[in-house]
Amino acid sequence: MEHCTFQRSLFALNFFLVLTAPGQAQITSTPAAVNSDDEYAIAETNLDCTEVNRLAHQSLERLGYQITTETPATPDAAGVFKGTRPFAWGGQESVTVKVMCHVGSVDVEARPDVPPCEQANRIARLAVEHLDYKVTEFTPAAQGKPGVVKGAQTNKPGVYITIFCEGRMVTMDTTSDSPLLKKADFFNAITDFRRGFYAVYMAQRRVVNATAKPAAKDQLQVLMRPLSKMDSKTMLGSEVATMLAVQVEITNLTKRSYQLDPEKIMLVSLTGDRVKPLPEKDPPFPVHALTNQSVAPGAKVKGYLYYQLGSYTGARGALIEEKSQEREGFEVPF
Repeated sequence: MEHCTFQRSLFALNFFLVLTAPGQAQITSTPAAVNSDDEYAIAETNLDCTEVNRLAHQSLERLGYQITTETPATPDAAGVFKGTRPFAWGGQESVTVKVMCHVGSVDVEARPDVPPCEQANRIARLAVEHLDYKVTEFTPAAQGKPGVVKGAQTNKPGVYITIFCEGRMVTMDTTSDSPLLKKADFFNAITDFRRGFYAVYMAQRRVVNATAKPAAKDQLQVLMRPLSKMDSKTMLGSEVATMLAVQVEITNLTKRSYQLDPEKIMLVSLTGDRVKPLPEKDPPFPVHALTNQSVAPGAKVKGYLYYQLGSYTGARGALIEEKSQEREGFEVPF
């Protein structure tokens, strides 16, 4: 049996194109683990309601979703965060995250609004239609019930997709020479949102825990945190929607003075590009951006920088030791 693996991204399901018999191809989507329906449940015991609200918002943005509804949780009422991002062939994928604050814990539940089986039904039909085939048969799949999509086009062989949904596994069968397999969207549209949200949330949580640790003696400590719209409204006095505001805190625990040049503090995009902070114009930023300044021994500098909107993995920069003019670099993961 010949195997060929397609992997869209860390947060998509893995797709396996398996030549199961001459002339047939099978695409199977499998999550990382299927031991328990609650394997990606989040029960937070160390962070408070406000911090979990912020992490839920940030995690959705890191996954590329645009926040459409934002109702932060309180001790008295559950919170709801809804987001959308582009789906296959011009559609929209929508998801919902619920945050529930209890005494001693905060529960987070992340779910796609359209389950994987239904996503497969939509993808299969769209795939046939976008090849300019007429759909001649469409029977949606359900748990334990196979589905099929068939298409016809004049003077061309017909196409078909058979869909099977078992638990959280979705399998789609078609012929190995089918024109459907030449469409990239056919392979990247089904996503395991719960898995992706869990991974990003936990990564963000590790950053929160790391920033709580005291700096080692005789070194610079640089903390940076991108602000969500909710954060900016609370901390800057207004919602920042046209740019990304980043809180910066630099603590000099050395006996040396350093020169801070904000232009040298850049964000790193998902593609590895380095992005400089935006210049302040008229009208100014909600809170003035950090400017060039000296950071004396024992001093702490705290302020904000602003960047173009985007998805970033972290920040890189440097301060210059004033006496030796040596560069002291730093890297902060988001």
